[in-house]
Amino acid sequence: MTQAPEFQVDPASYWSKEWAEQEWTHLWSKAWHMGPRVEEVAENGDVYVHSLGRESLLFVRTDGGEAKGFFNVCRHRASRLLLNADGPTFVNQFHCPFHGWCYNLNGELTHVPYRERFDENVLSEPGRADLKTFRVESFAGWLWYTLDDEAPSLMEYLGPIGPKLDAYKMERATIIDYKTFEFGCNWKTTFDAFNESYHFQTLHSEILAWGNEDAPITLLNIHSYMVNEYGRPSKLYPEQVKLNPSLENLLSANGIDPATFTGKATDVRAAVQQAKRAKQGKSVFPYENLTDSQLSDAYHYQLFPSTHFNLFPEFYVALRYRPHPSGDPEKMYFDFIMCATLEEGETVPPYEHRVVRGGEEPVEDILKWGVRKHPVVNEVLGQDVDLVEFVQNGQRSQSFEGAILSVDERRIAHFHHNIAELISGRSIRDLLASNPVEPDAHSGH
Repeated sequence: MTQAPEFQVDPASYWSKEWAEQEWTHLWSKAWHMGPRVEEVAENGDVYVHSLGRESLLFVRTDGGEAKGFFNVCRHRASRLLLNADGPTFVNQFHCPFHGWCYNLNGELTHVPYRERFDENVLSEPGRADLKTFRVESFAGWLWYTLDDEAPSLMEYLGPIGPKLDAYKMERATIIDYKTFEFGCNWKTTFDAFNESYHFQTLHSEILAWGNEDAPITLLNIHSYMVNEYGRPSKLYPEQVKLNPSLENLLSANGIDPATFTGKATDVRAAVQQAKRAKQGKSVFPYENLTDSQLSDAYHYQLFPSTHFNLFPEFYVALRYRPHPSGDPEKMYFDFIMCATLEEGETVPPYEHRVVRGGEEPVEDILKWGVRKHPVVNEVLGQDVDLVEFVQNGQRSQSFEGAILSVDERRIAHFHHNIAELISGRSIRDLLASNPVEPDAHSGH
């Protein structure tokens, strides 16, 4: 068995303003993060407004058809150009609402009222008055970005996790729903909650009837993943032979009649895999690219430092974590995004994004997933998010000297260790050169 991690997480990292400033300088402004879906800025003039902490960012489809990133800041006196809330919009040009400076879709300054009153040498200096850019690349149907001009390329940054995500053909998916939760806790408090399965047996004990809480963990450089087997009861569950309602629902969802199924509870996972394998090559879902395990199980990928993907062949959930625009280290934005590949003839209504204060509404009333509704809504997400602010309060206590982590929580130690390394002065490239790439800890059967 892998030893429990030795790295100690500093409790102050969850609430210290000084630590949060260090994170901004060495982490948020240096790493790659997930922005909008490519189709959100598909046409010339499409713009997507996206907040990352103190920054407001614009993803733009330029006149030349390129997806480009601009800071939402006028170069004159720093007014925001677009005052929209986060989300898609359309413009023919960028017009500063304060003094009327205008920029084209390529970010070039095109109009200055009373231009003769300015030093023309300054206005004409390359890059001085045009909109400030940030780097954008596309992967898996998403636009990714970094605020660091010197950062490695996205593919170099992703490393070995990239090909694993490629197999799911995520670019085929459509956003079914996207909501943002505002929590009164540090962003890492929520990130930690979704970075381990040790809590399943206590907080999500109903999952044990059809899923395994013992999730093998694999470190892939600065990223990682774990696998929760779905379709047979956990070894902690008392009934291993007789079907339970959750397993019967799983059989029905895959075209298998529970009334005629002759197997045991422990045989459902293999039956689901066989049913999907029989459809490969004739389905929009990428069954032929996936292992048997990937056909049935939840592969939970952590892309350092701000994204989780919970992947299934037919759909996936993207979890995105962002520091709060106020700068308060004990507030955060948590984006919950359901994406699915649509079958021929299938349509879904446009999603309606909104920001919801955590705890004010039941999660199942907030998320509108339609036919993609999954037990994770009621049985996992709601239970997790109901507790994160209580955890935050406990981390503030003088009695809390630091977490005592098990082998099941070594993703947490790995994650926090890399953040601490960046704050200590190491670079992203240093981390990519020194982090382990482990062999797959899950058999894939």
